[in-house]
Amino acid sequence: MTYVILSVAVLALIALVTVPTLRRAPARPLVLTALVLIALTAVFDNVIVGLDIVAYDEQLISGVKLWYAPIEDFAYALGAVMLVPAVWIWLGRTSKAGGEAS
Repeated sequence: MTYVILSVAVLALIALVTVPTLRRAPARPLVLTALVLIALTAVFDNVIVGLDIVAYDEQLISGVKLWYAPIEDFAYALGAVMLVPAVWIWLGRTSKAGGEAS
């Protein structure tokens, strides 16, 4: 199984489970979080791959890279943007009136 197939399958499953919940959440914090995580992923993944701390089997990646990092690495950031806020909401950690978290 390639990293692309695995990434798409996991992201699709996460989206299927979380999107109904996230539709009720404000979009701006999710978008800003996604942008920050993608930027951090771009920086740090390129560092660890460029320094050969992490290596990928070329047969298992798509070949599409952002500098050194395969594009599949960004699936982790997108999955986190969907999963973490959804779990937070499911656990009842949403903001109450007055700005206090429960």
